[in-house]
Amino acid sequence: MTDPRARELVENGNEALAVGDLERAAAAYREAANQDASYFDAQQALAMVLYKTGAYQAAIDAALRAAALQPEEPLVWTTMSLAYQKQQRIAEAEQAALKARLYSWKRQTSEQDTREK
Repeated sequence: MTDPRARELVENGNEALAVGDLERAAAAYREAANQDASYFDAQQALAMVLYKTGAYQAAIDAALRAAALQPEEPLVWTTMSLAYQKQQRIAEAEQAALKARLYSWKRQTSEQDTREK
């Protein structure tokens, strides 16, 4: 179960992000991730906002932590791919992009199978 304080911090980060305050959003997401390291939403949101601020290596590190929690989440791999691209790490970017596509297709197939039943 997610720590309530971490959930509140992610909500604060989302509010900051909504008004374009990336630094405040990053601080809230970072604190949430530190409060509850197993909180996927905090790790992924941190990765995304770090990417947006140009902190590409930190974004990759946060995305890797998020991927350890939910390895088949396409958004994690997309964020990682974008950050790798910005660092000119093309092979790693392509590998992460491929994982994003594969997990997205897997999810779509699973959802389609569920609808057909």
